[in-house]
Amino acid sequence: MDRIDAFRALLEKKPDDRFALYSLAFELKKAGRSDEALDAFGELLRRHPTSGAGHLQRGMLLQDLGRDDDAREAWESGLSALAGCDDPEARRSVGEIQAALDAS
Repeated sequence: MDRIDAFRALLEKKPDDRFALYSLAFELKKAGRSDEALDAFGELLRRHPTSGAGHLQRGMLLQDLGRDDDAREAWESGLSALAGCDDPEARRSVGEIQAALDAS
């Protein structure tokens, strides 16, 4: 069983598992399965809208696909979703997303 299959199997048991949702999306991205990765990042963000890493990586994938406007929109959506969060992970994600926006 490869990593993608392993994360899918985990999600069958725990469909809201934030780590498994993110990991599946990231593994699909690494495997070049862009459409599936975008769907997986979308599912992650539907279930966990404050996943800063999800917003960041979704935007990076869109940028890699030449969809720069969509990437900026994804990052801006991430900043909006994280605006009310005040924990260390959220602050780090805001900085990373803002850096991606600034560089785009």
